Amino acid sequence: MTDLSTAFHWTSEAAGKPSRIRGLFEALAREIRIRRALRHVSTLDDNILCDIGLSRGGIEDAVRHGRD
Repeated sequence: MTDLSTAFHWTSEAAGKPSRIRGLFEALAREIRIRRALRHVSTLDDNILCDIGLSRGGIEDAVRHGRD
């Protein structure tokens, strides 16, 4: 009986692929979080946005990149 971990020889090429896939999923998860935050902040009325220093046009930039 052979153990899969010893039967499969990891190479640098094979080891790089999970990293790329993980990066893809992390980017996808980040985009989902951003879009969820965009939907939430977009529901705020203009007075509340003004109170926190935002305008409707600046919502996406603030959510994606933060404020200076």
